Amino acid sequence: MLDTILLQCTIAKAWEYQTLTLPNPSVGALIYSPRYGILSLQAHQKVGAPHAEVLAFAHAARKLYEIESTSVDRKYTTPNRVNEVATLENPESHNRFSVCSRSGASRDSLSVSDTQVCDPQTCMEIIDSIFALPLLEQSAALHDFLIRNARGLFKDCTLYVSLEPCTHFGKTPPCVELTKAMRPKRVVIGTTDPHAKASGGAEILKNSGIEVALGVCESEAQALLYPFVCYQERGSFRLFKLAMRLNGDYKSGQISCPATQAFTHNQRAVSDTIIVSGETFRSDLPRLDSRFATSPYDSSHLPQVEILTRSTFAPSLNPHFASRPATLCHSPESLSTHQGFCIIEGGFNLLATLRDQVDMLLLHIAPNFYPNALEARLPNALEPLLAHSSHSTQLCEMKLLHTTSHTGDISLWFKAP
Repeated sequence: MLDTILLQCTIAKAWEYQTLTLPNPSVGALIYSPRYGILSLQAHQKVGAPHAEVLAFAHAARKLYEIESTSVDRKYTTPNRVNEVATLENPESHNRFSVCSRSGASRDSLSVSDTQVCDPQTCMEIIDSIFALPLLEQSAALHDFLIRNARGLFKDCTLYVSLEPCTHFGKTPPCVELTKAMRPKRVVIGTTDPHAKASGGAEILKNSGIEVALGVCESEAQALLYPFVCYQERGSFRLFKLAMRLNGDYKSGQISCPATQAFTHNQRAVSDTIIVSGETFRSDLPRLDSRFATSPYDSSHLPQVEILTRSTFAPSLNPHFASRPATLCHSPESLSTHQGFCIIEGGFNLLATLRDQVDMLLLHIAPNFYPNALEARLPNALEPLLAHSSHSTQLCEMKLLHTTSHTGDISLWFKAP
């Protein structure tokens, strides 16, 4: 029961960053101590950023260092015992807080002898300084620090992770090697990696003598991977995004709360293309930029913009596109939905038109409504999911994969059948 509850926590955490990690998968990780409870709960946030397991181990280590630094009976390794500290090849003989990389030393030139002993407070400061590094430098630095300083720290702990630790050395070192070095007592995994190049982590951990439980909450973990699987199999992922009020109103100005708006802009910041209807482009004059994106996402990123319309007009009629290009597309087949991360923003009519080109629907529901718009009740507002073309009355069905409310709005993630 505990395994299920904690694995569900890691999956829910990963959903908070769903699609923001593309073309990487969304992954959550949690470190549990039988003595202290949950030490950390983290998720992968962006390509090039530390993976979920790395973040979980780093934050858990900092928490344990903090506990150790405030303990009345703590014991530090003393400087005159530096030569007694075991080598990295013999992790079982390491003291709990053994060695710390010398300030300013290059990671490539570090060796066991090129270290100095430090106390938990210093270790906390070093972890904080690593998180202040440029994003692309953090992962390797955390791997290096943890392998040198945190061996044996998690011997009684369990790592919960929604996806088996990766085995591939890409923009970041492989998480399976860090997990082996940290040697937690157990590793509980949601599902195996569908990407052949990165798979096999569960078996590697088993072969290294770590207890592994595989397939806990497997269906939920696989649902989390759906955008990643689409991207891997087809080279693209198509998300339809729509915001509405409690009564189904999706046309009365700004609807989403600031946190949801920031999430939308974070998605735009990692997207390749945004698609809107001609009506939306001409009447709402949207900016379709990433200006409200939050770190570590690029608020200056401008996705390619495509406008689905039967009409012909100059995109410059929207003042935000006076010098920014946008492409008119006169049929769904001419849209760039076959490459990269594509976000489609619009109403139910556009959703019905493009239903065959949508992988997932993200519906943000704001917990408010205008009293004078009560006639637009939710059931009626959902009726446009029926295709409105004259030759079809087929119901557009969706499967609910997950619900989040971490931004203050209710966000429903649907998968197309």
